[in-house]
Amino acid sequence: MSSLFKVILFVAILSFSGLQVQGQQKKDSLLFWPLSTHNFSGRLLYSQAILWPTSIAGHVGLYILKEDFDWSRAVTLRMYERSFTSWPRLDKDHWSWNYEVHPIMGSFSYLSFRNRGASVLESIGGTALNSLIYEYLIAGGTQTPSWNDMVVTPIGGALLGEGIYQLKRFFVRDRYLTLVEKVIITVADPFDWFFHGCNYSKLIRSYSK
Repeated sequence: MSSLFKVILFVAILSFSGLQVQGQQKKDSLLFWPLSTHNFSGRLLYSQAILWPTSIAGHVGLYILKEDFDWSRAVTLRMYERSFTSWPRLDKDHWSWNYEVHPIMGSFSYLSFRNRGASVLESIGGTALNSLIYEYLIAGGTQTPSWNDMVVTPIGGALLGEGIYQLKRFFVRDRYLTLVEKVIITVADPFDWFFHGCNYSKLIRSYSK
């Protein structure tokens, strides 16, 4: 369990160093996330606010679908110990889970960095780190970490996420969004829409700064 403590401590140090409220930020970006996202630690903390709730909700949803699932064994310390003392495995999940769901979740992680001013390389690195956090800290209590997920999530997430990011920039080039464009943006990147208070005008302005 010492390895688990080290990972948690590492993430905590990075995250809490970005807890300061950014006084110079414009009011448009102080709606639902009043903390600084002008550095890596701040963006990492913001990405955790997306990663943990969505991941946990996804796991709970899957468990609910399993009628014979034993909730008392959903997360165990023994499984965490096994996750941190064994090599990652090649999982045999359905291809749609490995090559559709994981890239989509990876794109949310990628965009949580990219939308907040991170470079492509930083966004890829942040997504890779979040993939490790997911495999070891979130899912590590239920299953052994998957090495193919840790490869597919950041790579697929970066490709899909950057495509969405550039598509949004194309949509807002004329500082106007049609109904179809609003729907696409909301479905493809709901967290950026929520970050701007579900206000498309504020979202558009964020791309013209």
